[in-house]
Amino acid sequence: MLRTSIEAKKRHHYVWANYLTRWGNGTKNVFYTTKTGKIACDSVRAIAADDFFYKTTTLTSENVDIIKAFSRKSPSHLHTQHISYLDDVLKLQRLEAIYRASGKQDQEAEALLHATKCNLMENLHSSHEMKALSILEALANERLDILHDKQHMIEFMMFFGHQITRTKPFRDAVFNAQPRRNNLEIKVSDTIVHAWWFISYMFGMNIGWSLYSSRNEDIHSLLVNDTGLPFITSDHPVVNVHSCVSETDFIAPEYADFYYPISPRIAYIICNSKRFSPGVNYIDKNTVEELNIKIANQAMVHIIGNTTNALLPYKKHLGLRYKKRPLF
Repeated sequence: MLRTSIEAKKRHHYVWANYLTRWGNGTKNVFYTTKTGKIACDSVRAIAADDFFYKTTTLTSENVDIIKAFSRKSPSHLHTQHISYLDDVLKLQRLEAIYRASGKQDQEAEALLHATKCNLMENLHSSHEMKALSILEALANERLDILHDKQHMIEFMMFFGHQITRTKPFRDAVFNAQPRRNNLEIKVSDTIVHAWWFISYMFGMNIGWSLYSSRNEDIHSLLVNDTGLPFITSDHPVVNVHSCVSETDFIAPEYADFYYPISPRIAYIICNSKRFSPGVNYIDKNTVEELNIKIANQAMVHIIGNTTNALLPYKKHLGLRYKKRPLF
């Protein structure tokens, strides 16, 4: 039997399974819409996941150049971080090239290479999840004060940024939106597809840092829902609910109100608008209904709730945004 340290992680969740259990009524089973549009109840392990979703690929020199070009648009300290991560990936790639060139084949070496490709990005996302674990627990219990700690705020915003960019709906929307009108655009588009496992992580870091940097200009609010109509979540749990977001036209929104349900009762929102006041906000049923519709609208396959009845009103809204236009 192979050592545990080199066992490959095959099943990659693009929405954190632990996060989804807050809709499990004390269990790991949640209600969710299936690919066929039915409502099922099963373990969170069964949904918002694909085999080898974050598995790394071999990067060509052209891929690397395009990744670096994207990275140079970042703040300098983030660019340095991106390149450091990229260098680590390329070192591993060079080691594999040396091994392949030797002509030798070793079972344990093959298993180690496979596990490294499967586990590298999955482990990075897991590290952000672990740092956010106690923060989400506190927020679910209305303890907004946990974010008064600067380190907690940095960790939560980094986690938050990746909840936007790491999902399959976001990935597919970006892929669909890439122009392929000339040779350069084709090369960029092909690199985005081939190296999305790295590029999406880089984008998530950038969004997280931007949200942290603007924390004193944006309004950060905890939404408390005591209406009896629970919040739902989805396979793309952070959505822009700002009124400027077009439902029909392919236009990048000028502003963002990033909404993130944390449980059937609690949600977090980061607002460019003045819609909510800083701190704790108790919201009404109409607001819950609106936010649930927007979650359903931007989901791809799964909307997730704590009961069948929590999902039934929103099935008709599921994925409507994709049918109207190709990007969030």
